[in-house]
Amino acid sequence: MATNTRTVPGKRRILVEGIGGIGGVVAAKMLEAGADATLVTGNSAISEAIRRGGLHATTPDRVVAARAAVFTTLNEIPDTAQFDAAYLLMKANTVVEAARKTLPYLKPEGYLVTFQNGIVEEAVSAVAGPERVISGIIGWGGTMHAPGVYEKTSVGNTIIGELDGRVTDRVQDLAWTISPAAPVVISPNIRGALWSKLAINCTITTLGALTGETLGTMLEDQRVRHAFLFTYSEVIDTALALGIRLERIAVHPKLLYLSRNAGATMRFYKDVLMRIVGRKYGKLKSSMLQSLERGRPTEVDYLNGYVVEQAKKLEEPVPLNAALTRMIQEIESGTRSLGPQNMDELLAVIE
Repeated sequence: MATNTRTVPGKRRILVEGIGGIGGVVAAKMLEAGADATLVTGNSAISEAIRRGGLHATTPDRVVAARAAVFTTLNEIPDTAQFDAAYLLMKANTVVEAARKTLPYLKPEGYLVTFQNGIVEEAVSAVAGPERVISGIIGWGGTMHAPGVYEKTSVGNTIIGELDGRVTDRVQDLAWTISPAAPVVISPNIRGALWSKLAINCTITTLGALTGETLGTMLEDQRVRHAFLFTYSEVIDTALALGIRLERIAVHPKLLYLSRNAGATMRFYKDVLMRIVGRKYGKLKSSMLQSLERGRPTEVDYLNGYVVEQAKKLEEPVPLNAALTRMIQEIESGTRSLGPQNMDELLAVIE
C-alpha cells in the first residue's frame, strides 16, 4: 500500500451522503478543514438538527464544530447543482439506489466513493460504470450520540483505491480531502483489502447479530470460537480461489485462518488467539446486531451472502456462510429469534 504524496488539490464540490456515526465525523472534519461539502442525511431529524446547530464531533484531540448546507434527500438540491464527487456513507443495502439517484448530480468526470461494510463495488459499478467508482474502507470507529452530535470512537486508517489498482490524480485528491478525518492509505490492491476486511466482517459482525452478544461474551463460548474460525477460513479460501491477493488490514489475513485438516496443536493455537481477540475487543457490539435491534434490514447480502454468491461461481462449498446468510434473513423476517441458541444449528452444518 502507498501513502499519498500529491500536492494539495484545488477545492472540489462534494456530496457527502449518509451522516450517521462515520459520515458525521468525516463531514465535520472535512468542513473544518475548508472543504466545499453539501450533506444529504436521509433523515429529517438529523437534517433539522444540523441546520439549527451545525455538526459537533468529538475526536481524540478536540471537539469539532462545523456548519454546512444540508438536505434530507437529493431531490431537495437544485437541479442545476453539479458536484465533482459523492461520498456514499450509507448502509450497503441502500447504496446501489443512492448511487443511481446521485449520478445526475455529478459532473461528467465526477465519481462515487463507496465506504460500505461488505463488497458493493460490483453492484455500484453496474449502475454507474466501474470508471466512476473509487472504493474506500473505514478502519476506525464513529458513533452518533444524537442527531448532529458525533464521536470518533477508535483510531485507524482510511484505505482507498481505484478498482483497477492505478494511483490516479483523483484518488490522490480524494486522499487529501478526507485526510482530516483519519490517516489515508492509497492501495494499489483495493480488492485484496476489501476481501481481508470482508473476512473480519463476516465473522465478528454476523456472529454478533446471530447470538445477540458482544464480541467478548460470545467468544467465551468454545462453539462460537469454532464457528468463527471456520467462517473466516471459508472467506479466505474463496478469495484465494478467485485469485485475490489478500492485504493486511489490522493483522495478517492468515492469522485467524484454520484449514479443515488442521491438527490438534494448530487448532489449540488458533483457539487461544480467539480468546485473546475476545479479551482485547470484548465490548465491541456488532453493527448488524444494532440494525436488527432497531428493526432495520441488515447488510448480510453484501457480507456472507456475497461470499456465497462468489463461491457458487467456483462450485466451492461455504456451508457456514450460507447458513449464516439464511439465519440472519430469518431473523429479519421475524421467523427466528436472535440469541446464543442459534449456535447449535449453525455448527450442525459442519459436524
